[in-house]
Amino acid sequence: MTAKPLVLLDMDGVVNDLQALDVLLPLGPDSPQVAQNLGVTLMHSYGFPLAIPYYMPELIQELAVRAEIWWCTTWREAANDDIAGHLGVGPFPVIDREGYDLSGLDWKIRNVRPLVERAQRRGRKVIWIEDFDGDLPDLDGIVYIDTGERERLQPSDIPLDVFE
Repeated sequence: MTAKPLVLLDMDGVVNDLQALDVLLPLGPDSPQVAQNLGVTLMHSYGFPLAIPYYMPELIQELAVRAEIWWCTTWREAANDDIAGHLGVGPFPVIDREGYDLSGLDWKIRNVRPLVERAQRRGRKVIWIEDFDGDLPDLDGIVYIDTGERERLQPSDIPLDVFE
């Protein structure tokens, strides 16, 4: 049996629909109806609003069956609190920073490299789902799923062949 692929999963612009959030902010009395019209659940975690597409819990649950998921997000451990519960998953391990600024991708690249290399040595596929906006990291052998243009993950973004 082949080991499950490793998935590095971002939050904002992937699970949290930033386009919908842009429409919803600033929040007001009509926000619940607007969220419904956009097909998202409006929730809060640590005082921050999130717009989670209705399909996202099922999609992330399916990914969790097929792969080992690690949060790779500035939310870090907070992703395992309210958000993972809403998605019906987790807790997932977390890529954390070690002395690096949380801006940009640099801290993520530095901290995922050992995990990615270990997975690849063991013959595992690695999938990184992030809103890269076309600026993909210089790490070989990774399947990148760039949600940057839409600012949310869609089921059609997941290439099923990476799980075979």
